[in-house]
Amino acid sequence: MSDERRSIDRLISRDYGPLTGLAIPGLPVWHRFFKRTGGYGIPPYESLNTAFRTQDPKAAENRQLLFAETGLADLPVRILNPCHGSKIAFVRKTDWQSRRQDVLIETDAAFTETPETFFLVSTADCIPAIFTDISMSFGGVVHLGWRNLVNSFAADVVQELEKKYAVSPSSLWVGLGPAIYPCCYLFKDPVQKNDPFWKPFLKDVKDGETAIDLVSALKHQLVTAGIPEGQILESGVCTGCRNDLFFSCYKEGYVSGRFPTLVGLRPV
Repeated sequence: MSDERRSIDRLISRDYGPLTGLAIPGLPVWHRFFKRTGGYGIPPYESLNTAFRTQDPKAAENRQLLFAETGLADLPVRILNPCHGSKIAFVRKTDWQSRRQDVLIETDAAFTETPETFFLVSTADCIPAIFTDISMSFGGVVHLGWRNLVNSFAADVVQELEKKYAVSPSSLWVGLGPAIYPCCYLFKDPVQKNDPFWKPFLKDVKDGETAIDLVSALKHQLVTAGIPEGQILESGVCTGCRNDLFFSCYKEGYVSGRFPTLVGLRPV
């Protein structure tokens, strides 16, 4: 059995009607990374595509299905519409009370201190990173791709959490969901090759290709920002290797769908 297959077997899984959500053991906040199966979409969005940034006419229907099957249809939810940028949203109790569900436009990170509230982000190769602390004084999610990683977005998030919620970086826990790993993230002539930031995370492999290690780059930023390495937990699932279970833009092209990640400020 391959390493990536074992990594999936280590995850906690639960069926929600036709949908299957995976969780990282040990991460103290409720979360699920949902497989691409069980939705309404047809190729190239087959089938549980929940992203705004696609032309899939079934995406909204898939979001409604996801909320219905997970019991969130009548609960407060914010849907992130990420853009590989640097916008961070802090959603207050009054915000949740004024609008039960809303979209956070061009927002790549969102957090709250309000219990029983939830965030949804949809990805395909980029890293969905869940943040909390051991006491769950807050919870949230960050969308991380190579563009905002190189701009130190992860470190900025840690700094903003420290200022906003008065939490020490050493108290933070982070869970990294399914994302593309260097085994599959290969290019002949990557744009990152001349960038000093990326040099430690690039490796020359066969046939003149270069492997890019997004996950290691993120973990380096988080550890440098003060988060203990043992409090950074990985799903270990490569979206390229398991394109049968998760969408992958690299494998399918940018017209692929995006699978949903949910995080809620409630106990696991």
